[in-house]
Amino acid sequence: MLETMLQSFTFEADDRIFACQIEQGRTRLAQPWWWFTVSGESHRFAPFQPEVGETIESVRCRVLSYYRELVARRALTLDPRETWELRRKNLAALKSLRNR
Repeated sequence: MLETMLQSFTFEADDRIFACQIEQGRTRLAQPWWWFTVSGESHRFAPFQPEVGETIESVRCRVLSYYRELVARRALTLDPRETWELRRKNLAALKSLRNR
């Protein structure tokens, strides 16, 4: 069990407000997780479990890193039509390699 659990906190970064808190799972045996919400988002996120000795700053860095990577992945999402075209090109490339 963690000796010291950080209290809930909020911070502002990238023109958004992040609210972080540790929540215990619904069952007695469930492990606690860091949950956070972001202004402008409809989902909550639980990317990692609390660690002994972490600070507000270390959690803030982990949350920002996770969220920025998520935003970057979202920006790479392809249009379904582009996905099928990419799939066709990849299949054609595989067939040409097999025929060599």
